[in-house]
Amino acid sequence: MKKKIEKKPEVKAIIPKEKIVKNVPSRDKKAPTKSASIALFYFDDSDFYTLVQNAQVNLQHCIDGYSKSVLLKEDFKSVGQTSPTVLKKPNKAVFLGQLIELAQNGYYIDVYIFAHGNTDMIFFGNNLVLTPGELADAVSKEKTGLNELPIRMVYQMNCYGRSFNQTWLSIGAKTTCGPRYVNFYPNQFNKFASEWHSGNKSFTKSLQASNTESSRTVMQSLIAASAASELFPKDWDKCSIGNTVLGDKACAKSYFLARWLAADEWQNGESGKDNMNYSSYMYRVGQTDLTKNNAGALSWDL
Repeated sequence: MKKKIEKKPEVKAIIPKEKIVKNVPSRDKKAPTKSASIALFYFDDSDFYTLVQNAQVNLQHCIDGYSKSVLLKEDFKSVGQTSPTVLKKPNKAVFLGQLIELAQNGYYIDVYIFAHGNTDMIFFGNNLVLTPGELADAVSKEKTGLNELPIRMVYQMNCYGRSFNQTWLSIGAKTTCGPRYVNFYPNQFNKFASEWHSGNKSFTKSLQASNTESSRTVMQSLIAASAASELFPKDWDKCSIGNTVLGDKACAKSYFLARWLAADEWQNGESGKDNMNYSSYMYRVGQTDLTKNNAGALSWDL
């Protein structure tokens, strides 16, 4: 979800060309053999905003099957056979510290981000924000002793996650994804994770498989119901009888600009539903044909 912040001119993210990564280890590269995950889960808004962002998210996908799993969440009750190896608070310093510790201890890492975001920002508690520059600085060789972090993939649910894509690649990630603008479809994570963990489905094909009509319909229905429940909205023009904010009437634009999107993010001539789809598109960069089962071929300059 897009964290509400004071309005300021937006710095448009530059979408990088796909990073070319060669999978052939050399004398200068190392190939960690232990797998680890780190999952950040932190939302702090109203019940509906939180519901939209974490609907049906199964965090067992971030735990099961890894040699070590780190979950940063206020509390957690496992619904699977395993619990996270490490459970800590979703703190900014803890997130960076645990990421570095996994890298220094010889793991290759999958990173999962479930949090509010904005352009070049991931939000934590106490109004703390992580920026791409801070991330790159925190994991620099001067501070970690590592040339790059052995990150296999990064899945970002955070809105505007695409603005972090290039930074993740630059610090060592093989592939990463993040939404264009506001992510209206957090429930697509489960399908992505199931496809990814199947072993032979590529990162990009797992993302494509998760973008189903049924997953979109669920969240579109929630948006429509929430808008309809506002009987006398003061900051947007309510739809007339027979129309909804998912349609192409003026009320759709009025609603989404009041609640979710900036004016320059709205696609004129498109419906509310189509704007949700456009906004939520997952940009994926790096070695997007990577599969979970070919991790043995990966190496990093550590």
